[in-house]
Amino acid sequence: MSGENGNQLIIGTDEAGYGPNLGPLVVSATVWESPTDNLLPLLAMLKTHEIRIGDSKKLYHGGGSLLALEYGIMIPLQHLAKPQRPLFADEATLAKQTAIFAKILAENKVRLCDIQSRTVEPEEWNQQLDRFESKGSLLSDITLRLVVGVLNTHRTAIPVLVLCDKHGGRNHYLDLLTEHFPGSFIRVIRESREQSVYRLTHENNSLEFRFLAKGESQVPVALASMNSKYLRERAMIQFNEFWQAQIPDLKPTAGYPEDAKRFKKDIASVQAQLGIRDETIWRKR
Repeated sequence: MSGENGNQLIIGTDEAGYGPNLGPLVVSATVWESPTDNLLPLLAMLKTHEIRIGDSKKLYHGGGSLLALEYGIMIPLQHLAKPQRPLFADEATLAKQTAIFAKILAENKVRLCDIQSRTVEPEEWNQQLDRFESKGSLLSDITLRLVVGVLNTHRTAIPVLVLCDKHGGRNHYLDLLTEHFPGSFIRVIRESREQSVYRLTHENNSLEFRFLAKGESQVPVALASMNSKYLRERAMIQFNEFWQAQIPDLKPTAGYPEDAKRFKKDIASVQAQLGIRDETIWRKR
């Protein structure tokens, strides 16, 4: 799948925070232009220079240091001139590695075009969930809306490949694609546990969607996973700092169900004093 110049636009998406009761859901999309959808050689070259792009769960373990994850996402953001102030990474090292990142991409005729994110706080999540039959359906809707926004931003004549990590183990996405790309004829290529593949024409451009069981093995999805995880972890740092300012000896939380219940119990009296409703901070599913 490639255009006349041999290139295609590749969009990779992934989320962080699908399972927790506390904190936001973050969905990210990374946008690349490449002559091939196999970016694993690029990944290997980056790794030799200690630039790691991979499954965010392997780069960051809850309660551990965010440093590896921060370097991994800050370098691409610096490359895109979308820098964020690092919490832990050394800025001089970031600048050096960003130059190496740019050089390796250029040598492989690959271009990182953009990184976009959508953050859904608990109150919005609860409101939106009432419209959907499941969390997975809501995640699919948020993800495809983000993809449509990316396509509107990066209008192109070359073919587009969209790579998504599967949503809640779902195998069938035809109805969702029909909703988000009305009027397009959509061909079902494959629907299986490993991957679900669809092709369509949208605004005179050819699109292929691949929903993958192990999407993080693909570089565009992996970087989206890292960006989502990093933004969520920064949000949780701020969330914990707020509550620890109210309750100094409060143990922080990552927001996942069992510990979230403990945390909610620990803040209950102060939450009531502050007049903060459960719906504002607690995801009902």
